[in-house]
Amino acid sequence: MQQGQIFKRHGGWFVRYYRDEIVAGQPVRKRICKRLAPFSDEYHTAKDCKLLADAELALVNRGRAKAEGGLTVAEFWERYFLPYLAAKRKASTGRFYRVTFDLYLRSRIGDVRLRDFTTPQAQDVLDSLPKLSHQSLLRVKTTMSALFSSAIRLGFIQGVNPVRESQAEGLRSDPERYAYTLAEVQDILGSLGEPARTCCAVAAFAGLREAEIRGLQWQDYEGDLLHVRRALWRTNVGDTKTPESKNTVPVIAPLRKLLDQRKRRNGSSNWIFAGEKKGFSLNLDNLCAREIRPVLKDRWHGWHAFRRGLATNLFELGVPAETAQIILRHADVSTTRKHYIVLKSRLAGSAAMRKLELAVGKAQRST
Repeated sequence: MQQGQIFKRHGGWFVRYYRDEIVAGQPVRKRICKRLAPFSDEYHTAKDCKLLADAELALVNRGRAKAEGGLTVAEFWERYFLPYLAAKRKASTGRFYRVTFDLYLRSRIGDVRLRDFTTPQAQDVLDSLPKLSHQSLLRVKTTMSALFSSAIRLGFIQGVNPVRESQAEGLRSDPERYAYTLAEVQDILGSLGEPARTCCAVAAFAGLREAEIRGLQWQDYEGDLLHVRRALWRTNVGDTKTPESKNTVPVIAPLRKLLDQRKRRNGSSNWIFAGEKKGFSLNLDNLCAREIRPVLKDRWHGWHAFRRGLATNLFELGVPAETAQIILRHADVSTTRKHYIVLKSRLAGSAAMRKLELAVGKAQRST
C-alpha cells in the first residue's frame, strides 16, 4: 500500500506516487505527481496534507484493497472514508458523519467485514435504536449508506448498496416550524443591542442562514444588494449549502440603515460581524447565549425562524412563492412552499375562506 511522498513546491503541496498502467498491452509503472492544496495556514506542513494524500492514494491502492475485502467496517472507515471526508466534503458534513458513526455505528457494526454486511444487518441497526426520532434515524441510515457507497466506488465490494432497502422508522414528531411575524421582528430588533440587532435584521429581512450571516464580508455589501458568496461553520470558511444559495439578495431600507451604521463603526474589519477580540467572524451561537436569549427568553425561536418568517410574510403580502424562492435561494419552489411558508394558525385559514365566501356570494348574486 503506497504512502506517497508529500512535498512543497511553487506555493503548493504535492504528492508523488506510482501508478500501474497498461500501455500497448504491457504493464508500465508511471510516476505521478498531483497537487493537493495551496500553502496556507490550514495546510502549513506536510502533516497537514496527510489526509488529502490518503484520499488521492485510496484510488491507487484500491487494486490491492480488493485483496483486502475482509476489512472491517471500522478499518475501512479509518483508512479510507475519513480521508475522503477530509478531502471532498465540507467540515460540517464531516463532523456530522463522524459523530453519527461514533455514537451509533462503531459499536454495532464496526467489527463486521464489509463483504459480509447485508440489508437485514442494516435494518437491525436501525431497529436497535427505537427511541430515536425518525429524522435522527434517517441520519444514521445516511451515514451507513454513504460509507458503503464509498466502498463500492473504491472497489472493496460489488453490487447494490446493502443499506438502500432498509427503513428508518423511529418516533414520529412534528418539529417546530416557527415563523416570526413582522410585529415580532420589530419587537426583537427593538429589544436587542449591537451587533445582535443587525445580525437578526439580516436574518429577518434578507433571509440568510446562520452560516451565511457569519460568512458576510464588507466586499459583499453594495448598499442595495448583499452577495452571498460563502458560509462559515466554526472556523471553516467554505461554500454555501447549495450552488443556488450563492446569489444576491436585495437590501431593503431598514436593513441598509443598520448595515451602514455598522460599517461606520466597524468598517475596518473584513467581516461584517467581526469579534472584537480576535477580529474573526462572530460565533452566533455564543452571541445568542450571551446577548439574545437572556433578553428575549421564550420569544426566541432560533435563527431559522427568521428565514421562515420572511417567506411567510412575503406570501401573506401577496408575493408569489416563486419570488420568495428566488429571495431565499432555494433550488426548488416546492421547498419554499412545504417548509418555509407557515400559515399563521386558524386565522389565516379563516381569512382565506372568508374571501372564498364573499366570492361565492358575489357569483350567486350575479346569476
